[in-house]
Amino acid sequence: MINKTELQPVIVTLDAETHQQAASVAGEQSNPEIGKQIYLNILAVKAVNNLLKWLDFSTDLQQVKSLNPILSGVLNATDLVVENKRLFCIPILPGKTEFSVPPDIPENIIGFVAVQFEQVLDKAKVLGYFPVTNVDNLPETIGLAQLQPLDNLFAVLEELKLQNEVEALEINALELLKQGMNELAEKFGWLLLNKQTNLAFDKELSTEELEITTDNFLSKQLKIAGQYFVLRLINQVKDGEIIWRFELQNLAVGGLIPAGFKLRLLTEYGENFEKNEAVSTHAVEKLYVDVILEPGEGLIWEIEPIPDDFSREILRF
Repeated sequence: MINKTELQPVIVTLDAETHQQAASVAGEQSNPEIGKQIYLNILAVKAVNNLLKWLDFSTDLQQVKSLNPILSGVLNATDLVVENKRLFCIPILPGKTEFSVPPDIPENIIGFVAVQFEQVLDKAKVLGYFPVTNVDNLPETIGLAQLQPLDNLFAVLEELKLQNEVEALEINALELLKQGMNELAEKFGWLLLNKQTNLAFDKELSTEELEITTDNFLSKQLKIAGQYFVLRLINQVKDGEIIWRFELQNLAVGGLIPAGFKLRLLTEYGENFEKNEAVSTHAVEKLYVDVILEPGEGLIWEIEPIPDDFSREILRF
């Protein structure tokens, strides 16, 4: 356990614009106590965001639930997206020595940061970091004496930053399907298969509403948490538009996708977009995400838990 006196907290100034934004969102709440908590939540998130941005880490305030007047009140949200992971920024009032762990912690959380406020809210003291390695084994409360120095957080974020900056392999998925270039597909870890001859192909895709535009589809075998899965890329047509389906299934006969798995698509620049993620809230037969793309557009796929030997790739369409 690390002694609190070893922490070396960082003081962050909170400007008038930050306070105005916090007041605006908090003012949407009918319950004054909830509004006050939201005000502090936003100040904590913005304080950590300002610190991490200053250190040149990539944060995304567009995904911050505490800045949403509806979600902030319902969820008591304090999470900040940084380097495509979530970091919970917990406000600490004077005299407090611990904080409660929020419910419904996501799998992609890297930990908690405690942000202490004094009576005057023009400054925030970022105290330290509590890492999370298993969301299913979290205590109900975390003491401030359990926090680690912020340098530990920065080290984790540096590693994530390097992973995100690794140049992704670019694959022209459209050409592989059109030209039937199986040898090239195998070079990239994909198999070019045919739905007519592949017995494992899910014929449920061929419906009256969704037509398969080609008999070819791309398939990649993945090992995730000790089990084998297959990620398929299939193009279909609905109402005259080409739809690209990314679909994940368990390779075992009768096998299911466990609860908590995520299949996520990002733009070629690593950005989220609307309806880009499928999550298994319970064991399911498949996860899939359908997208309509412009010619030449690229996508990055991600799966949680992360597959063994995973490396990012941009699929060009």
